[in-house]
Amino acid sequence: MNDDGRAGLPEGGDREGAGAPEDAGRRELVKWLWRAPVLAALGGGAYGLYRAVDVHFLKRRPDPTPEFDDAPPTTVAPLDAFAAPWDAVDFMLAATPAVAMRVPAPVPGGLTAGEAHLVAFSRVCTHQMCLATLNTDVNAINFGFNYDTRTPAITCPCHLSVFDPLRAGQAVSGPAVLPLPRARLELRDGEVVATGWERAQG
Repeated sequence: MNDDGRAGLPEGGDREGAGAPEDAGRRELVKWLWRAPVLAALGGGAYGLYRAVDVHFLKRRPDPTPEFDDAPPTTVAPLDAFAAPWDAVDFMLAATPAVAMRVPAPVPGGLTAGEAHLVAFSRVCTHQMCLATLNTDVNAINFGFNYDTRTPAITCPCHLSVFDPLRAGQAVSGPAVLPLPRARLELRDGEVVATGWERAQG
């Protein structure tokens, strides 16, 4: 008992209300701790939705009138090497792997020589820079790459992106969004020569 006759607090005890700010701080921390996973899940879901829309519905269309930056001329092959549609030749232009091919119809940015329509593309996939190839096995594209087509396409084995040469290299399936850059082709004395790379769109 105190001198005034009232019972005192136990030794080491606090006055009423002591520690309340600390308890409130703990409650606020706990409140945010359980909110954090919910916010992370919502953020992840929103990003996933954005990527799904971007990949499946916002694939960039190639420029119908491409401009090219000059590169050291590189002889690809004689024109005779492209005797039939989908005949193709791999080559290097300014240290970048590329493929030139004959296609059934003219393609913007390509070369027409008599009845032959040629076009060339970078083989570097615009998704994660793996090496893509011209795939003439339509059944393999339909089933292995899950893309319904009746014509050959440029395919990337890393993440199953598909690019359509007849659409000027547009990405049509898989995670790639940007089209393949085109290489400028010229005919010089019966030889197909690559002379430049498509300028990136602004």
